[in-house]
Formats: sequence, structure tokens, C-alpha cells
Amino acid sequence: MIYGLTYQQVFPKISAVANYGSTIMPDLWHVSAALVIIFFTLFSLLLFYLIDRAHMQRKDKLAKQQ
Repeated sequence: MIYGLTYQQVFPKISAVANYGSTIMPDLWHVSAALVIIFFTLFSLLLFYLIDRAHMQRKDKLAKQQ
């Protein structure tokens, strides 16, 4: 409800800041596209590893309780 009431005042300001047109991340960061792909791949692998580790630890705790 608050969003709907303040839309006319807030949206143009947010849109002006966030509107870069058809730009891709490597252009925004001034780096190679391959570097961005490698970074996001490594970040995703790390995230999946941490999620898997958290699941394993929870499974161990549940096994000890029973």
C-alpha cells in the first residue's frame, strides 16, 4: 500500500539512478567478459559447496539426536 501511494514520487528517482540502458556487467565494471564469467562460476561453486556443507552438518546433528 505504501509503495502504491509513493510510486509517483519514488519511482522516477529510482529509475533515473538505475537506468543504464542496454548495458552488460563487464561494460559497467570495465573488465573482460571472461573474467565476469569466471568470477560468477567460482562464486556459484562456493555457494553450492557451502549449502551442501550446511546440509551435511544438519544431517549429522539429526542423526545424533535419534
